[in-house]
Amino acid sequence: MPLVRIELCNFKSYRGHQIIGPFKHFTSVIGPNGAGKSNLMDAISFVLGVKSAQLRSSQLKDLSRKARRGADGDEDQREGSAKKAWVLAVYEDADKKEWLFQRAISITGASEYRLNDYVVTYAAYNAALVSHNVLVKAKNFLVFQGDVEAVASQSPRELTRLIEQISGSLELATEYDKAREAQERATENATFNFTKRRGITGEIRQYKEQKGEAERFEGLCRERDELILRRILYKLFHIEKALEANARDIQTKSKALAGLRREQRVNDEALEIARAEQAKVRAALVKEEKKVKKAEKAIESKEPELVATDEKIRHSARKRAKLEGLRRDLQLVQRAADEAAEAHRRASQYNTSLSEESLAEYRSLKAAASMLAVEERQSLETLAREEKTSLRTLDQLKSKSQGERRDELEQKLASLQAELAHAKQEYENQQSERTRINAFLQAGVDRTESEREAKLKETLASLQRIFPGVRGRVVDLCKPTQRKYEMAVSVILGRNIDAVVVDEEKTAIDCIEYLRTQRAGQATFLPLDTISVKPINDKYRSFAKGARLAVDVIQYEPAVERAMLHACGNALVCDSMEVAKYVCWEKGQEVKAVTLEGTIIHKSGLMTGGRSTHGSGKKWEEKDVQAQLQELNRSKPRGKADENIIGEITRLESAITLVKDDLNALKLRYSGTKDELKHIERELRRLSPELKKAENTHSTLTSRIAALQDVIGEAEDGIFTSFCAKIGVRNVREYEERQLKVAEEESQARMRYDQQIARLTHQAQFEQEQLQLTQTRLANLRKTQEEEEAKVTELEKEKRRIQEEIAEAQEALEHLREGLNEFSNTQEEKNKAAKVLDQALKEIGMKNDEIEKLALERSALYRKCRLEDIRLPLLTGNLKHVPMEENLREEVAMDVDEDEEGTQRPKQVQDYGIEVDFDALDDEEREDNSPEMLASFDASVSKLSSEIERMAPNLKAIERLDDVEAKLAETEKEAEKARKDSKSARDQFNDVKRRRYELFTKAYNHIADRIDLVYKELTKGKSAPMGGVAYLSLEDSEEPYAAGIKYHAMPPMKRFRDMEQLSGGEKTVAALALLFAIHSYQPAPFFVLDEVDAALDNTNVAKVANYIRSHASDAFQFIVISLKGSLYERGHSLVGIYRDQDVNSSRTLTLDVSVIPFQVYGLPYLNHTLR
Repeated sequence: MPLVRIELCNFKSYRGHQIIGPFKHFTSVIGPNGAGKSNLMDAISFVLGVKSAQLRSSQLKDLSRKARRGADGDEDQREGSAKKAWVLAVYEDADKKEWLFQRAISITGASEYRLNDYVVTYAAYNAALVSHNVLVKAKNFLVFQGDVEAVASQSPRELTRLIEQISGSLELATEYDKAREAQERATENATFNFTKRRGITGEIRQYKEQKGEAERFEGLCRERDELILRRILYKLFHIEKALEANARDIQTKSKALAGLRREQRVNDEALEIARAEQAKVRAALVKEEKKVKKAEKAIESKEPELVATDEKIRHSARKRAKLEGLRRDLQLVQRAADEAAEAHRRASQYNTSLSEESLAEYRSLKAAASMLAVEERQSLETLAREEKTSLRTLDQLKSKSQGERRDELEQKLASLQAELAHAKQEYENQQSERTRINAFLQAGVDRTESEREAKLKETLASLQRIFPGVRGRVVDLCKPTQRKYEMAVSVILGRNIDAVVVDEEKTAIDCIEYLRTQRAGQATFLPLDTISVKPINDKYRSFAKGARLAVDVIQYEPAVERAMLHACGNALVCDSMEVAKYVCWEKGQEVKAVTLEGTIIHKSGLMTGGRSTHGSGKKWEEKDVQAQLQELNRSKPRGKADENIIGEITRLESAITLVKDDLNALKLRYSGTKDELKHIERELRRLSPELKKAENTHSTLTSRIAALQDVIGEAEDGIFTSFCAKIGVRNVREYEERQLKVAEEESQARMRYDQQIARLTHQAQFEQEQLQLTQTRLANLRKTQEEEEAKVTELEKEKRRIQEEIAEAQEALEHLREGLNEFSNTQEEKNKAAKVLDQALKEIGMKNDEIEKLALERSALYRKCRLEDIRLPLLTGNLKHVPMEENLREEVAMDVDEDEEGTQRPKQVQDYGIEVDFDALDDEEREDNSPEMLASFDASVSKLSSEIERMAPNLKAIERLDDVEAKLAETEKEAEKARKDSKSARDQFNDVKRRRYELFTKAYNHIADRIDLVYKELTKGKSAPMGGVAYLSLEDSEEPYAAGIKYHAMPPMKRFRDMEQLSGGEKTVAALALLFAIHSYQPAPFFVLDEVDAALDNTNVAKVANYIRSHASDAFQFIVISLKGSLYERGHSLVGIYRDQDVNSSRTLTLDVSVIPFQVYGLPYLNHTLR
């Protein structure tokens, strides 16, 4: 028997030392729940080295049984504490040799392993188990409770890992991963070295081409330098000849100057005396003329005061006439009032007048009549009040419903609309004019250069004049193709935007030396022959839509291409921030990206944004601004152009403010009138019914009042009949109406005349007061006028006196002029000698000027040779004595002084002690001083310079070629080493891969072949004698351990379905089939199952039991924990576990069913025994 027995001591629920067994080929472990069956499973797992986490305990020390309280509750008695727990497994191999595997655990958690009663390490202990094919990591010897469900629901990857554990290929997983990483690193290194070698090979090819170009370039430079040297020698030779010739001419002409100078001195003295006398007379004349002008000015200043006084006198006369007119009007109005009063008096005489007795009679009759028709009178008063109310309402409604107001408002609305449109047009015109003037003014302000910019341009002009290899600033040598790229290009150029491009490094050094000596500031230089230029990556030209290389959006000459490539590099100009983010972040390109607004995403991923400090974009607009300013200058006169523009802007701002206020007022009036018109239209619609109703009411009241008046009139006529006949009227009402009308007319006329008389009286009084004040001022003005007229008379007298003196002075001046003319006529002949002298002096001066000019030209040539390091052949002297500054005080001699005899000497110019060797010039060049010869030199030099400029070679190509060739040899060694390392890593990886693949496929093939047989055996029956179908499929056949394994099981007489759709029993049977198939590969000598039949019915339990019994043998032992009788009744032996309540411990009973059949005792007996 592989597993003979299990001995344990104080392990979990087992108290003391107990022996469980012996175990047969098929041993069933039974017992009630909580008796300790699973603890037996844990004991077997513990002794075979399974970790504590899988033994239903968090720590190993929890596996040791602790002391318990005694059975008698009244005694405080304890049994001896268990200090150590251990489990012993007795195993018998195929040679019938017993192996004792023992594992102990103390209460502190320390483990001890013994093999055949010898303490060993865990490694030796595990090696002994492995030698008997007991794999602890794979757990190929036991199935815990619940593992069946886990196996049935595991994923393909988990199934792959399970087979890897069984096959042993999982142990190679770490080595496989390391080998694969090593292979990838080696392959990447080899690829890198190959790419590096290919790049260096390309560099070598490029440098070889550049080497030939550089050699040709140097030859042309030497030829050009020799030609420049011959041109300088040619010019210096003829300058020396011209200096000598001019000096000889000056010495010859200066000898004839002595006699002419003595004669000129005598004539000059006489002329000066005459001119002095004439100047005195002229000064006196000018003084008198100033006095006359002063008097005329005083007279002119008095005349406006006289005119103003006359105007005030006339104004006072006008006021007096107005006052007289008002007085006449007042008299006319008073006369008209008197006449009206008289007319009223006469009219009243013709009216009906009553005596006191008649008036008393009228009043008594009126009182008697008031007693008649009292009700009608009351009704009449009531109706009269109602009529007034109705009439007032009617008038209000009519006033509200008048159409004239509506027409007036519509006309006003139309006029306001026209005024509003005109005001808007005027406002827009003023605004556009102001914008145009502001644009021109701003253009002029922006065009004003700062002091630093002007100094920089002046310095650059000096460098270009002195050094022919200076090309200019980067900002002047390039220009964006479109205006929208200006900001982005200026940001990309950055500090290089003001850098100066030169042809050679030597030129840059000379320029720096010049700036240092002249203290002209600092500048950055880009020599075309030495700057490092990285090749442009062509993939960025079409990498993304909206992204362009910076070098593709600027225009420049081909000669300065290297400088532009150096300044721009692979920088991209992006249309928007989204394009820049896509290139730099999404695509992960390490390149500088700049948007049109100037925001930068650097190679490192950082961003720079906000308002840009680069104002260089405006520099490219200078020509446009200059053209606009020229147009503005043509349209407006110069002088005070800026003041005129500012004054125009101020005027326009005031006009705009007024127009804006008028526009706002018109808008308010327009909206108010529009709202009022709408309100009137609504009132018209609302009041129309009310107006009709009021008219009807008023007509009704009028008719009723007329009827009542007729009734009252009849009553009054009966009383006033005799009274009316006596005064001569038809009825008393006619008399009352006539008297009332006369009184009203008299009152109105009196009021009208009184108002007019009061107005004229007040106006006359006001004008009288103003007239008095004016007369007072007029008296003062007349007095002032008399005084001013007296002053004017005196000034005119003074003026006449001074004019007489001027006339006398002019006569004296004429006499002096006549004498001067006579003297001048005598001096004409004497002046001929002076003219000859002046002509001689002029010719000598021209010769000296030519000598000075030639000396300056010679010094400039010396200076050029020194700055450009031209080796001028010298007999004596050194070019270091030539100063670098153009100082005329040092370059030429002092002004030429005359000697005692009046002659002049040639100017002494500075030659710095230099004598040039002209042996290199041939006879033709010495004799020919024509401009054509010099032009031929210039043409040859220009041709060579143009050819040199077009070449732009890399002069360091020869040195770089040697370095790159050495670098290539080193790189080839590294590439060969990397290739060998790659091959070694690949071979090592393939070896590990092969071993892992062989281990895995060997186990997989065996399990795949067995799974269908095991499943058929577990599922076949009378209804399905062939059983079900089960198979495995790989997701990756190349590397199956890297992917999953799918397990498919189709129960008998059922269609194919996924494992998740099977029932619980079907999943359990499929999982058991898989476990049995896996266990068949390198099987352990025994197999422990813990309640794997929990989810099976009796039929399937019987099938599983038959399978276990048929395969149980000396080489394959089954130990099954089960509560199903249909399973454990087919076992060869039974181990019963029960709970001994007396000692609170698990106990075991062993029954050999093969000796005593199970049917002898039966299930009831066994259950009774266990209880």
